[in-house]
Amino acid sequence: MHRALTFLLTVFLMPLALGQDPFGDSPLFQKETSATITPESTAVEPGDFFRVAFTLDLQPHYHAYYKNAGVIGDPPSVEWELPDGFTASELKFPVPTALKSSATGTEAISYGYEGKVTFLVQIDAGSDLEKGNDFTIKGTFNWQECDATCIQGNQEFSFAIKTGDETDFIEAREELFSEASTKLPQDASAWGAIATETKNIITLEVLHPQGLEVNDPIYFFSDDKQIDSQATQKIEKIKDGIILTLARNEGNEDLYIDAGQALDSLTGLLTFETEFGPSSIPIKTSLSPDADISESGESVSAFIPATAEDRKAGLEVYDAEARPDYVLLGGAVEKKVTFWTALPLVFLGGLILNLMPCVFPVLGLKVMGFVAQAGEDEGKIKIHGLVFGLGLLVTMWILSSIIISLQLDWGQQLSNPVFLGFIIILLFVMGLNLYGLFEIGTSMTSVGGELQAKKGYSGSFFSGVLTTLIATPCSGPFLGAVMTFALSQDKLTSFFIFTVFGLGIASPYVLLSFFPKLIKKLPRPGAWMESFKQIMAFLVFATVIFFLKSYLKLVGEDHFNYFLFALTLIALGCYIYGRWGTIVTAKTKRMVTGYGVGGLFLVSGLAWAFSTAQPPKPGLAWNEWYPGIVEVSRPKKRIIWIDYTADW
Repeated sequence: MHRALTFLLTVFLMPLALGQDPFGDSPLFQKETSATITPESTAVEPGDFFRVAFTLDLQPHYHAYYKNAGVIGDPPSVEWELPDGFTASELKFPVPTALKSSATGTEAISYGYEGKVTFLVQIDAGSDLEKGNDFTIKGTFNWQECDATCIQGNQEFSFAIKTGDETDFIEAREELFSEASTKLPQDASAWGAIATETKNIITLEVLHPQGLEVNDPIYFFSDDKQIDSQATQKIEKIKDGIILTLARNEGNEDLYIDAGQALDSLTGLLTFETEFGPSSIPIKTSLSPDADISESGESVSAFIPATAEDRKAGLEVYDAEARPDYVLLGGAVEKKVTFWTALPLVFLGGLILNLMPCVFPVLGLKVMGFVAQAGEDEGKIKIHGLVFGLGLLVTMWILSSIIISLQLDWGQQLSNPVFLGFIIILLFVMGLNLYGLFEIGTSMTSVGGELQAKKGYSGSFFSGVLTTLIATPCSGPFLGAVMTFALSQDKLTSFFIFTVFGLGIASPYVLLSFFPKLIKKLPRPGAWMESFKQIMAFLVFATVIFFLKSYLKLVGEDHFNYFLFALTLIALGCYIYGRWGTIVTAKTKRMVTGYGVGGLFLVSGLAWAFSTAQPPKPGLAWNEWYPGIVEVSRPKKRIIWIDYTADW
């Protein structure tokens, strides 16, 4: 009895002598950290996958680290001994917490976990594995846990897996994996992000789906160690998004933190609260200098470019050199395009292009110019035809040089809302002029009036320029394969093919100018030309409508509506000029009303139109397509929407 009492007193009094709580976490009663490794399945179908859970149950006051510890520290890792035909993914980390610790002797913020935490790994079984075989998967799970001091822990594991007709999941473990999955970062495909940097301050703008309410606390955990983990993060909420102001990690000698490497991309984890509870999404976006985010919170872009790592991973599973055969409707395989087969096709395509809705109105004006020239010197008519062809070719050369040097796609300039808006306004004003709302620049389009040599030639040259600019979208349907071939060749060959294309467009008009007898068969100039000019105005307006559809897709409904009102202002300015800006109007009224008021409406309309020439703030963020994105995403069981259009 005395011995038992002595023992009990010793147990309780010794911790008191050491300044410890006998009912607390004394060494005698303290729980040790345990690690449990749990496979999701007992059997796997070849070509399928299963998961393995690594659960740490940490001792009180100790924490393990996230992939970026925030301070010095090692995150958990796995050393695998995998049989042939099996591959393991990287360790998937759940959402961490920003913890205050003093592991280095100074209070610091670290990124990690306390209590019980589960990490996941995906094991892929090769599709060429034979069914009915037993395999043993081994490895060692390593981690570091810290409080005032740090301890290195490890746990060896081994489990059996069999290849069978289907993957056999263990029902009793479904809850474990389901709960662990909910703590992983969620799908971010409907989000957008853009990061910019100015003087070591990184501005991260994140757009979330419309209708989602993102609440505090909001925090960004850097994965690539570019963000200073010890600095305060400034959060600003905007419409359908948030803006985070983050300090670059320039190192911290007191905490032994090395400066982060400056990269051209930013990766990390954004955590926040929603009405459904805590949530998080992975952030992966380019990082560029000089912030370009407006004060109103309008996003520059929610387009997420592919990183070098994305492209590298895609090319490992995608043959970028492979080309599918073109199969005709009859089932025959179309012959591949070569240089010699491309030349007649591209010339014929340019010839046929004259009948397409984009080009026909402008070239109709050129035909009327020939009518007006019918009574002139045949030498001048030939020069007009050559000047028209020169304007077309010079513009084609400039355009093709830009496309080839920048490795763009044919017609891609019309995917730029500023360029497309300019073309629409130019054609719209030309249509108003043709209809007679105002009279100016008739010589520029070679329509009506007496053609003076200099102005008439400039009009022919301008017609060639305009023809090239608006011809590109119409060439896609029947010249797609040829243009793709042209852009895949060396620069000189591509340039030559584009030249042949321009010659194909210009050939009917150059030919017409060199055979005066054909011109003489055209109707003689007369009153009918005014009616013809007005009819051509409606064809030009039809071309404007053709381009407006593409413009709507580029800028969105709100910006498109503003653009239509801007066109109305431009039309009003043209009307005022045509009504009170003519030579028959009194000089004062002409200068004040015709030029002043008309010019004010015109300039205001132009300014309003071009201010709206920008993409809308989208509800969904689009990731850049790259070769292999589908093949890389398929094993991850992700659904991918590919938006492939040629509206422009």
